[in-house]
Amino acid sequence: MEQMQLFAGLDMHTESITGTIKDEQGNSVRVLKVETSKEGVKKLFERLQKKGITAVFEASRNWPRYAELIQPYCNKVIMAHPLKVRAIASARIKTDVIDSNTLSDLLKADLIPDSFMPPLDIVELREILRYRAGLSRMRGQLKTKSKNILSREGKKCEFDEVTGKRARLWLNNLELTGLNRKELDYTVALIDNLSAEIAKFDKVIEKLQYKYPEVDILKSIIGISTFSGMMILAEIADFSRFSSPNKLACYAGLVPSTYQSSQTQYSGRITKQGNSYLRWILTQCVHASIKSRYSHKLKTFYLRIQRKKGKQKAVVATARKMLTTIWHLLNKNEYYAYRDIPSKNGL
Repeated sequence: MEQMQLFAGLDMHTESITGTIKDEQGNSVRVLKVETSKEGVKKLFERLQKKGITAVFEASRNWPRYAELIQPYCNKVIMAHPLKVRAIASARIKTDVIDSNTLSDLLKADLIPDSFMPPLDIVELREILRYRAGLSRMRGQLKTKSKNILSREGKKCEFDEVTGKRARLWLNNLELTGLNRKELDYTVALIDNLSAEIAKFDKVIEKLQYKYPEVDILKSIIGISTFSGMMILAEIADFSRFSSPNKLACYAGLVPSTYQSSQTQYSGRITKQGNSYLRWILTQCVHASIKSRYSHKLKTFYLRIQRKKGKQKAVVATARKMLTTIWHLLNKNEYYAYRDIPSKNGL
């Protein structure tokens, strides 16, 4: 006897799940709101485990937890792309029940625009690297804050980094008012604490590198370190998903927005739709690459765009070129061929 197929549309939130389960004819088998827990999910799928259940839920920040909760009860779990779902089915009246019902109908009609769900080891690696990236961002904000404290009294830091030995000696001998001195000392102490935490995580990341030999290929590009190489790999996860470098650039949100109607076509700023972490780490790698004392292809490309369109557009364009280079290197399993290119600017 053929197994009965059921289609479950799940509107999942931090505290509750609203589920609409339908059969192949579109009849509602169960419509229920439960708490987001193992007990709640068990109640939602109670007495339905022996039937073939395909479930769908919209992608969100907590998707790994949601997938882990429902996978034991379903034959197949699909994560839907929320923006594309809204483009297919939008409604003036929005409730959790309507959303779950819409997801169930789209799933039954095979119209779900699905999102990629990376394996558990990549999810865990992403969490480590994103936490490390967050620490780096916080440290950068505090460095900017320390310079702002100095500017209140009309003083300018003579060093690029306030964390260096010479910069610390200069800061310690600097005369500041009571409140500004306390705030500066506290900010510098926070920077030291974050630097110590970052150093710990860098050691953890170094130990994990052996699992991902592709990192050595990425590190052959000037500007990419072990951390940034690991983060690029973790955020992309499976390079085979992208048949061309242009599609990978779309995933990173590094392609220009386009408006076209009849004979009129306008290209604007980059879409920024996609993986923001991948886009961020690529721009950081570009900054590191152009600071190199060596002259190389990416740096030459950056300087050429900078002269025409300014620094910001040059960074974005170079980030996309770097990502295109990464796609070709990993697909061909080749290292970046570094050549010292004479620079017209004498850099």
